[in-house]
Amino acid sequence: MRAIVSTTALSLFLSAGTVSAQTVNIPPDFFPAESFFAANPGTIVNVDSGGEISPDNMMPGAFNFNGGTVNINSGGVSGFPLFDTFIENVTYNVNTNGDLTRTKFVGSTGTTTVNIEGGETIRGVWLQGNTAGTLNSGDMGRVAGGQAAVITEDTATFTVNGGDIDTFIIFNDTAMFWQTGGTIAGSIQMNDDAIANISGGSSGTNGFMRGEDNVLNISGGTIGRDFVVETGVLNMSGGGMDVNCAILNSSGVDPVFNMTGGALGSDFRAYDGTFNLSGGLVGDGFRLGRPTGDGSGVTMNIVCKSATLDTVPLMLTPTPTTITTRGGAFLSVVLLDDSLVGFDLNEDLVFGEDRFRAGATLTIALETPTVCVGDIADDFGSLGGDGMVSFGDFLALLGLIGPCPGGTPGCTGDIADDFGALGGDGMVSFGDFLALLGLIGSCP
Repeated sequence: MRAIVSTTALSLFLSAGTVSAQTVNIPPDFFPAESFFAANPGTIVNVDSGGEISPDNMMPGAFNFNGGTVNINSGGVSGFPLFDTFIENVTYNVNTNGDLTRTKFVGSTGTTTVNIEGGETIRGVWLQGNTAGTLNSGDMGRVAGGQAAVITEDTATFTVNGGDIDTFIIFNDTAMFWQTGGTIAGSIQMNDDAIANISGGSSGTNGFMRGEDNVLNISGGTIGRDFVVETGVLNMSGGGMDVNCAILNSSGVDPVFNMTGGALGSDFRAYDGTFNLSGGLVGDGFRLGRPTGDGSGVTMNIVCKSATLDTVPLMLTPTPTTITTRGGAFLSVVLLDDSLVGFDLNEDLVFGEDRFRAGATLTIALETPTVCVGDIADDFGSLGGDGMVSFGDFLALLGLIGPCPGGTPGCTGDIADDFGALGGDGMVSFGDFLALLGLIGSCP
């Protein structure tokens, strides 16, 4: 789009050496040359209905806005679609009914911020370096087949609070991602050292984690089916994962899946690495160990409040016990969040049931008791906490008065210094009795 430069814009441009914090309105003004922004830090560019900034004569390299702000308003159009052209040092706002076409944002100079508040973003957005992008509303996508709607890499960040992305998104290197809402029709793809935090919204199928230091934290929202953790660490405390997801190492360090809440869909495949389960729900058809060989190479550790094996209570301690029973036995477990989960311990595939290969390691343990300062004995003074600081603890202290073995602080009964301040001093003495007086009652 070509418009005649307004007298105002021309005047600003000619006096660029002495004027700063200018405002350029397109239309009627032209989009200024980079030299204008160099001489006018903090310039505000408003692209309104009928206006367009899509330069077709830009040279490859960075276009530096010098701390300026660009507002793509309703009916405005913008884009820097040349492959080797990128923009930096700018706050770029795509507002309701504004359009943005294929643009690469970098932050090698200054700070670059991209806020998508509505409208349509097409042919992909690339965030690199010291750049922060946010999608609150609007649509992103309309890219060529097999291409990502968003690429985030090299310490850049991207947040999805709302809106819709109609294809997949990629996170490379040390990029960070947050999703609190919105819809990603395609997958989330993580490479290298990326970190993603999902607390809401949804994403589509065939996502993956590749790279030893990837971390994915899921506390809400939903992850689409067939998500595969090949390497890295996934921490799940809420939300949900659809069917046929997996920890499955194709190369590198084995993955780790820590589950304290949330829900897994059916047919989860734990083929490699470590699966730690202490809360949440697990769907039918859980598979521990690959179907080939003996299924070794994967460990499942369960921490629970209680468990039964074929209705017989298991005598468990905080030290993990290895369960080698197979043959179709049924393991029922009450997890730390009171979720009830059950597993069919079949060695071979049984339609509709779980499969636990003989070579796969399965351990189960009771939760580690919470340490309660002052709870050193039962009601009768016998050593061993009972969940209450009471008269029995005073009785026990009477038999413990004196130096700790070797004079090392922290022995049984040494909970305070001589003045009753918490913190052992290597001696069970009057100060410990003083401290107990302030601790009487149930443990937390």
